[in-house]
Amino acid sequence: MEAITETRSTGDSTKLIAVSLGHFINDFYMEMLPPILFLFTASLSLTLTQQGLIATVITSSGSFLQPLIGFFVDKKGKSWLLIVSVIWIAFWISISGLINNYFLLLFIVGLGSVASALYHPLGSASAAKLDNNSRGKNLAIFMAIGGFAGSLPPIIVLPLVLKYGLNTLVLFIFPGLIIAGLMYALKLQHLEFDNNIPEKTAQENPTLSIFNYKWVAVLVFFATNKVLVRRSLITFGAQILLLKSVDLKTAGILLSLYMFLNSAGTILGGYFNDRVGSKKVMIIFNLLTTLSILMINFSSNLIIIVTAFIIAGLSLSGPNTSNILLAQSFLPRNVTMATGLIMGFAGGIGGMGIFVFGMLSDIFGLLLACKLLLIPLVTVNILSILLPAAGEVPN
Repeated sequence: MEAITETRSTGDSTKLIAVSLGHFINDFYMEMLPPILFLFTASLSLTLTQQGLIATVITSSGSFLQPLIGFFVDKKGKSWLLIVSVIWIAFWISISGLINNYFLLLFIVGLGSVASALYHPLGSASAAKLDNNSRGKNLAIFMAIGGFAGSLPPIIVLPLVLKYGLNTLVLFIFPGLIIAGLMYALKLQHLEFDNNIPEKTAQENPTLSIFNYKWVAVLVFFATNKVLVRRSLITFGAQILLLKSVDLKTAGILLSLYMFLNSAGTILGGYFNDRVGSKKVMIIFNLLTTLSILMINFSSNLIIIVTAFIIAGLSLSGPNTSNILLAQSFLPRNVTMATGLIMGFAGGIGGMGIFVFGMLSDIFGLLLACKLLLIPLVTVNILSILLPAAGEVPN
């Protein structure tokens, strides 16, 4: 019996490695283009609005479809689709550097990003499936590895493209193919899903008050604002730093640090959530985010700007766990829907906001548009204070 348990545990560990590797490379491709979009201006003459729209298409294609695909995964999910999605996104994103037409580029990146909408719900379901006694740990590993990948493009892709040109992006297809091969070798395609809904759950028909839905809408606004600010700093961060007289090499390193800290902030926020509660975590991290954007806007001192990006990296992702847990407490019988609203729908809306940010940057200038981010941030801080704690929600 012990030998069987040990064998199963080893098999689960290898499959967790496989699904996490896929998440790593998926998020790498999703974050590969936004930091270098300004380099497309030479061949495509992109305005800031057009750069924002490309970033919006990438984010929205990988977010809006998540609830629909998540529903499909619950019914018909097959783990071999994870391997296919890695190959899919590797191909389309890698050939983007060969495109010389703006509208074709929009189509290519949108098509490639659909793979992310598949990978996230199916990958998270796979990670949770592996060991019912370690669902939280498995999901934490899955999410942290993907978040770490997002920090690498500015220090890997940006220097290569600067030196050798956008055509070198096509070489990035090979890491995706290699990881897809490893996932297959680790037998991820043999992972089975239990798609049957328990009878008790299927018969539940909850009636929730307007109170619950009102505060879920507020939490969706919080998550949307987080995505808007985070993605705006990724997409336009290098250009903002250049306007602050920061050299491009330093800007690339700082953006990578910022994106790496996005992953660390999720872990930090989860740690404090268990100790001080979700509401206090939301208040603290939302306040720190506002402080960081104030520092970026009103200082040209390199030390202050570096400090601001560090705070922003941690604080923008710090409330992630608390936001999801509060949404689940407001919709206790629809926790999957609550999670999808925060992670998928809000991400898509926030991604669309990047297009608006780019348009405002063209009209008023990038630095003034960055100052306008303070308006929703201040609103978030006020609503965080008014937010009910989980125990105050009527079910």
